[in-house]
This record gives sequence, C-alpha cells and structure tokens, in this order.
Amino acid sequence: MTKIKKLLFKTLKETYRNENLWTEVEDELKRFGQSPDITCLDNPFQNLIIGILSQNTSDVNSVKAWVGLTKKFKITPQVLAKANLKEMRDSIRSGGLYNLKSKRIKDFSKAVLKQFDGDISKLIRLPKEQAREKLMNLPGIGPKTADVWLSCCSSHGVMAVDTHINRVAKRLGIVPLKATYEQIKRELEKIFSLQQRKRGHEYLIRLGRDYCKPKNPLCESCPVAKLCPKNIYNQRKVQTIKR
Repeated sequence: MTKIKKLLFKTLKETYRNENLWTEVEDELKRFGQSPDITCLDNPFQNLIIGILSQNTSDVNSVKAWVGLTKKFKITPQVLAKANLKEMRDSIRSGGLYNLKSKRIKDFSKAVLKQFDGDISKLIRLPKEQAREKLMNLPGIGPKTADVWLSCCSSHGVMAVDTHINRVAKRLGIVPLKATYEQIKRELEKIFSLQQRKRGHEYLIRLGRDYCKPKNPLCESCPVAKLCPKNIYNQRKVQTIKR
C-alpha cells in the first residue's frame, strides 16, 4: 500500500499527462451537433441533472439524454419542476431508464426550489460533510452523484467513486473485494492529496476504461502493472456501489 500511495498518481500523470480524458463524451456531443464544451459540469444545478442522467448507464447514453433534455427544456429548477412528465420522458428516452430518471429530475427540481429557493449553489459555502448530507437528502441524489458535485463545484477535494474506480481500487488491493462505497472513497482520499483528487478521479476512470477492463483486462500493457497484485476476480462477488 505504501508503494501505491507514493507512485499511483505519479504513474497515472506520466501516462496521461494533459491528455483530454473525456473524449467519448466530447465526441458524442459533436455527433449531435453540440459544442464539445463540458463546462456545464461546473454549473451547480446542471451538474446534478447530468449526475441523475448518468446513473446506471454509459457516458454515451447519458450524453444522448442530456442533449435531448436541453433541446426540449431550459435546464433550470423553475422550468424542470413544472415540465410535463411525458415530454420529459420522451426527451431523455434514448438514455435509458427514462421513466425513473424523469421523475427523479422533476422531484429533485421541486426540492431545490422549495429548500434552496432554486439556488443549489448555496451548499458550496457549507462545510463538506454538511453539504454532502443535504445533497444526499435530495430526491435522486446518492453518494456518487453528491461527490461528483462536491468535486466539480466546490473546493472540498472529494474523491468520487464510479464503477470503474470501484473495480480498479479492488484489483489494486487498495480495498477488500467487498468494500463499500464509503470505504473505497476513504482509502483513495488517503492516497490522493486534496489537490490531486479531481484529476485522480479522472485518471482512474480512464485507467479502468483503457486497461483495467471488466473483462479481459490488458494487464501486460497496463501502466500500473508493477503496482498491482492483479486481484482479478469474479464480477458477481463484487458489491455494487450506490450512485
């Protein structure tokens, strides 16, 4: 573990350097004739809408849903709280789970209006744990969605854990195979400094996509192979993470 703590971020930084780590997202936006600019992730309200759309689906599907939603509605709590549910379902249908996610978006938007007068950015000024708790009390917001928001929209330096990071952390032996979301997050925050966490999150996702794949991982060419005990395991035994 000491070796991983010292070398993991350095190795990933040397591998990816300043490379764009969100090429799939930007390529999909371009395919739909949209700007590849993903600064919407820095917008406190829009970030959480994207978070809901990205739950239990791929980046490609979540981009499809986001494009559909933005073509039909202005992305504000005032508009989405009053939106026709059928129209919202139809706008995000291509992203999957549209019945569930449209209801979550509408309920979430109503809650933001009621609890924060439509301004979710008020949470940025709160202490980290208090902000996280308030986020997770909102409809449709789980630990991962809340942590991505804290990472993108605040200076708290939170390490969000997605399905790729869950897999990588367990294979690297950073956490046990049955570790929970909170355990993974806590151990990774010991490895990555406050300033490293946002980029570290992106590096680990990229590593999971490029090398540490769910099936047939590319161990021989993996840049962190020398740090890895190769805990390749039966995926059915791994506890899934709540988003």
